[in-house]
Amino acid sequence: MAATNEESFIKPFISEKSSESLEIPLGFNEYFPHPLPNTVELLDYCGRSWTIRMKRIGDKVFLTVGWENFVKENNLEDGKMMNFIYDCNRTFHVIIFGHHGVSEFIDFPQVVMDVDEYETCEEEEEEEDDNNISN
Repeated sequence: MAATNEESFIKPFISEKSSESLEIPLGFNEYFPHPLPNTVELLDYCGRSWTIRMKRIGDKVFLTVGWENFVKENNLEDGKMMNFIYDCNRTFHVIIFGHHGVSEFIDFPQVVMDVDEYETCEEEEEEEDDNNISN
């Protein structure tokens, strides 16, 4: 069965099983192209990206090389849930849920500017026109 848009699965993080590699649910294999791509991209809520190697062992597919970095950089702990949304084109968007079932993401600082401190383009044009008239 070929996927048309995107497909997803949910997986708990269990350090004993998932620290070094992550097994993709067996039923999800039908959504991967043949042959299996060497790598996929994992994207988080903030747009950070990790390139992860994929490996097939028998009927099972695993995320391997690079997975440990994803685990470390996202502070994955036992019991956190991950929702993997596959775009059917080698990219997974990953949403991580904390122990209370609320999605986790890293907030980057936002810069707030007071727009009143800046002149508008119209004001600048008027000033230029005034200068040209007086010359």
